[in-house]
Amino acid sequence: MNEVSNAVLIDEPRTTTNSLVDEDDLIQRFLKDVGARGLVGEEDNAATAFLCATSARLQNPLNLTVSGESSAGKNFLLSKVADFIPAEHKRFITGMTPKALMHASENEFQHKAVFIAEYEGVAKADYAIRTMQSEKLIQWDYVDTAKGIKKKSRTVKGPAAFLQATTRPVLHRENETRLLFINVDESPEQTAAILRRQAETAQKGPLPDDEQTIKNWHDYMKELQTMNVSIPYAEELATHFPNGRVRSRRDFPKLLGMIETLALMHQHKRQKENGAVLAAPEDYLIARRLFESSYATGPDNKLTELLLAAESLQAKGDFRISDLMGRTGWGKSKVYLVIARAEELGCIAETETRGIYRFLRSCAVPPLELPDSI
Repeated sequence: MNEVSNAVLIDEPRTTTNSLVDEDDLIQRFLKDVGARGLVGEEDNAATAFLCATSARLQNPLNLTVSGESSAGKNFLLSKVADFIPAEHKRFITGMTPKALMHASENEFQHKAVFIAEYEGVAKADYAIRTMQSEKLIQWDYVDTAKGIKKKSRTVKGPAAFLQATTRPVLHRENETRLLFINVDESPEQTAAILRRQAETAQKGPLPDDEQTIKNWHDYMKELQTMNVSIPYAEELATHFPNGRVRSRRDFPKLLGMIETLALMHQHKRQKENGAVLAAPEDYLIARRLFESSYATGPDNKLTELLLAAESLQAKGDFRISDLMGRTGWGKSKVYLVIARAEELGCIAETETRGIYRFLRSCAVPPLELPDSI
């Protein structure tokens, strides 16, 4: 890590007895507490979602999509994470019309974590949400015909962090570059662990709600000061990030955003310089683990998985959707959605015979080679 001059750990006067102030690793404390409230496994996913929700305090929040099959536990995961966010710092949405965000009050979404139950419910509002994510506000001119014809303007301020669940393996390309992705654990082992917890609840009753724990988290989050964050090792990280594809220009800020959020959360334990919190090496180590997990599970990696299957099948000739289903283990709708992306990119093409496909080229995702320490 580069040495930073004039950096000091400010001994701030204690204004609270909240035990979280003394925690060296708030992510581990969060995982312990969310597990006690019924979340089984999903540690990295829960930590990533919690960081994204907390990042709403930043000027450039993180946005997240939780993917998985129906009944896999996507919304349960998000709801358990949302429990730890104070009411005034979050919003819940089950559906949104194309212009609903434009009609919101000026500060309705500002610095809030917006939990979306299902992407399908807000799909028609894609443009508005993307605009808020990129521009951090919406400025909308419209014509009011209530009393004649009159031009009016509305401003809805951000920024906001959007967290949504979906069963879709791919989304609109413009959406994907703005999002972190996590997949819920659909393994037999995870299912067995969930069934054991369900059986235990049926036998012994539900887990008791520790309202004091949630109150401590809410108080802590509300008392955090909004401060700038400086990452002294950011330039060093940039040299390790893949530069062979344009979307890295949006992926790298996601890693930095995770580091910033961790530093902001641990501001009581971090050095300060010129009014800014200095991110520590331990912030990078946690962010690196979570970012690498997300990087390896996004839509591009589903595309890579399908193309590997297609390339293998092509060794024996052209192939059908059913062949890809057998090779990947995916359902028909998932294969169709991902193969449409492959066709769009020119990696797979339908032959002259309808329903028969041919592999053309690979679209491999460049590997991450982030340093083990900083």
